[in-house]
Amino acid sequence: MKRPLLIFLAVFVIFGYSFIGATAKVEGEYAKIKQPLVEDTLVYLKKLSVTGDFDGDGKQDTIYQNTLSGITHQFVDSFPASAWDSIQIYFDRIDADVFLTVRNRKCDTLHLGSGGGLYCLINMGDNNKDKKDEIALVLDNYSFTNISNCTIYSLCGSQWQELKTFQIHQFAFEYEGIDEPVFKRIKGFLESRKNKWFYIDYMDWFNAEKNQDTVLKPLKIRKCN
Repeated sequence: MKRPLLIFLAVFVIFGYSFIGATAKVEGEYAKIKQPLVEDTLVYLKKLSVTGDFDGDGKQDTIYQNTLSGITHQFVDSFPASAWDSIQIYFDRIDADVFLTVRNRKCDTLHLGSGGGLYCLINMGDNNKDKKDEIALVLDNYSFTNISNCTIYSLCGSQWQELKTFQIHQFAFEYEGIDEPVFKRIKGFLESRKNKWFYIDYMDWFNAEKNQDTVLKPLKIRKCN
């Protein structure tokens, strides 16, 4: 009675591994030629914009944020709701590019990399006294870390130039309710007080050996090179 049972188990194991292998192969081939399965629910991307005098001509400009697929060359407005760990894979697969453009101005497009958009796009005013407003932004790239870069840019001639970068924790963008607010500061990391900006670098605070000081310090931004 033991031999038939052993034979049955051996056949079951062999068949089982063959089935799993075949399924993995089919799913792997499917993944190469198809985008992730589109579920019933779509998550719609927010598109931020900000107004200010970014080129120093005394006139108001508007910066627009969009996301474009490098595969389809079409704007990305949404993505299929799915497990968190597959969202970043989705944006990589469609070669998503988050970028900024200025309407009616001859300046280069600012390409920010793969992701679904921005957590924030903030007009900081003229902090380095060059008669142009700077912008601060945080890219939402759906990564597996809660730490992001806040980067400050200025339009230097027709080229965007990175003037400063520091790190923040994404809990600054948590909110209550169903309507996501437009963030005009990064709570606890980048705040304006009496028309002056103050900041703190999360990793500097985290790696401090002595007493960790959470007091924001004055933000100093260099001018264009």
